[in-house]
Amino acid sequence: MSKLNVKKVIIFKHGVSYYIHEGNVIGTDTFELEFKIDEMDDVLKSLFVLDTSEKGYISSISYDAALETSQLLKSIMLNIPDRGSLSSLITQIKGADVKLTVAGGKTIVGTIIGIEEIEKMNKNEKTVEKLLILLQENDEISKFNFSDFKSFDILNEDIKKDLKFFLDTVISGKKKDAKKIKINCESGGDDEVERIIFVYYIRESPIWKTSYRLIMSKEQAQEEKCLLSGWSLIENTTNQDWENVELSLVAGMPVSFKYEFYRPIFIQRPVIRPPRVLSVKPTEIEEGLKSEDYGEYEMDALEAAPRDMMKKAKMGRRGIPQPAPAAPAGFGGRLMGIMSDDALLEKVKSQTQVQTKDLGELFEYNISNPVTIKRKQSALVPILTEVIKARRVLLYNKNEYDKNPNACLEITNNTNLTLERGPVTIIYDDNLAGEAIVPFLNKEDTRLLNYAVEQAVLIRHETKTESLSVHKVTIGSGYSYEYYYTNMMTTYKIQNKTSEEKELYLDHPKTHGYKFIEKPIDPEETPNYWRFKITLKPKDAITFKLKEQREDNSSNYLRNWSRDDIFKRVGFYVKQKFINEKLENQLKEIAESIQDLNQKKQKKSKLVEERNQMSDEQSRLRENISVLGEDTQSIALKERYIKKFNDQETRFEKISVETKKLTQEIDSLNKKIETKMNKLKT
Repeated sequence: MSKLNVKKVIIFKHGVSYYIHEGNVIGTDTFELEFKIDEMDDVLKSLFVLDTSEKGYISSISYDAALETSQLLKSIMLNIPDRGSLSSLITQIKGADVKLTVAGGKTIVGTIIGIEEIEKMNKNEKTVEKLLILLQENDEISKFNFSDFKSFDILNEDIKKDLKFFLDTVISGKKKDAKKIKINCESGGDDEVERIIFVYYIRESPIWKTSYRLIMSKEQAQEEKCLLSGWSLIENTTNQDWENVELSLVAGMPVSFKYEFYRPIFIQRPVIRPPRVLSVKPTEIEEGLKSEDYGEYEMDALEAAPRDMMKKAKMGRRGIPQPAPAAPAGFGGRLMGIMSDDALLEKVKSQTQVQTKDLGELFEYNISNPVTIKRKQSALVPILTEVIKARRVLLYNKNEYDKNPNACLEITNNTNLTLERGPVTIIYDDNLAGEAIVPFLNKEDTRLLNYAVEQAVLIRHETKTESLSVHKVTIGSGYSYEYYYTNMMTTYKIQNKTSEEKELYLDHPKTHGYKFIEKPIDPEETPNYWRFKITLKPKDAITFKLKEQREDNSSNYLRNWSRDDIFKRVGFYVKQKFINEKLENQLKEIAESIQDLNQKKQKKSKLVEERNQMSDEQSRLRENISVLGEDTQSIALKERYIKKFNDQETRFEKISVETKKLTQEIDSLNKKIETKMNKLKT
């Protein structure tokens, strides 16, 4: 069996790797690969084998079935235990033809009849001697002691195959999570010609991870440049060593999924009975639908703009890469005092040989130097060494650190590479400055990396708000809307205690509806902040003031106001010239109607209250009458109570008439007021 070697590995960011194996073969031969059960689905759905010769070809690809060992062994007649294996085998193949070679080199051919066991005493110890009973070719039955066997050959080919299958299955079952794939190669007649076989497949694997080092000296800080060194962590989780393989790392998110391909799938098939009636009946066939002529959807300007930007960005990525900037002299500081700056840059560049390929949706790093990683081991592989633009700045955001700004590096990806997200260690002037996270960076993208807190720069802030007088009024649908401005004043007091000039980026939060009316400088805009860039002089303190304004309003429902309230507000509106004379008269008419409505409601309320009181009093009178007797005094009281009842009943009737009339008048006034309010318009 020939050996396949790993030639190339392409590792993706979505959890799979693409493997290319290469092997040499002469004549008819077999290659073998071993995978975990969970990997078989991916391997089988992607496996591709190629014989590059003219006549050679791949005859078949076989693999272990997805069944348990016990299930596989049910298909054969043999079942050999761990102890007494030879005796058990002979017992199970009774009637098979065998060839024995016994002591002295004598060969005996016969048919197995069985095994006989004889007990013997040897120095007071009982032993069992096993004898093989054979029917020889001359029809003689003979016994042969097991200890005399030199070799034992089964002449029945089917039994030989079953025995080999049993042993192969048992040894494969020892690795419960492993399955083999065998690639059978045929020469096609060229048995003396060496052929090259390539095998391609994908399998699940850990994603590759990226980390960076940013190295900057004081001189480079002034030149606003630094060295960016990128490394990738690669893990070989396979059972094969990677010896001098070609390694590619692909960033992006292609579509990928698991598909149940390995384990057998059985479906329940319907049972179809033969038809009893063989005659044919007419069938109504549906008519096809006509395609309607629909107009094309057109994007408005807001939708079209982002897509145009994306299209331009994509075209830029696929364009011709710009040459990397030349390395500045004096780069890298005095790293450990061993190498000069130029020597450091050249040395690091020499060990990082990477070719990149822009694949549209994906981006690929091709590691030029061969990579060796033993199985079940990991390695750090250099993928990037470039000089990039970098500035040391401070970034203050009161929502993160209330008193101090962050120390940041503002980097620009002016390389020909797309940078993957990963942690970065920042070294400044031969010392650790801090750590940060490099986000995903396309070419020419600029990002801020915060790596420390600058405690020598102090910032205090305070915010005040004030509401101004009403400057506008609108009236409609029965509401009065009074508009006024709200001013928000924010003061930042900034103190630079260092002896160096500092560049401060001040992120001022965006507040909905507010616009600047006073600002010392124009800001840049981010999704959630206004970014002001301020230069801080050494040992200096400044006050940075911002004033923002927003228009607010309060709404008032006219029905909730009294006549006097409306007249008061109308007087104010007229004085400020918010409304005209026509609207003034309309509001006053509504105020009078509301006054009349409120009076009628009060009158009706009093009548209802009076009626309720009379009802309570009548209940009391009924109780008094029920306890009176038939004497003269009681009769007099009854007459008095009855007269009072009569008077109240008369009053009840009048109240009912008046409340009914008031209800009608109130309903009429409500409609009248509603009509007048609907006509209001500024």
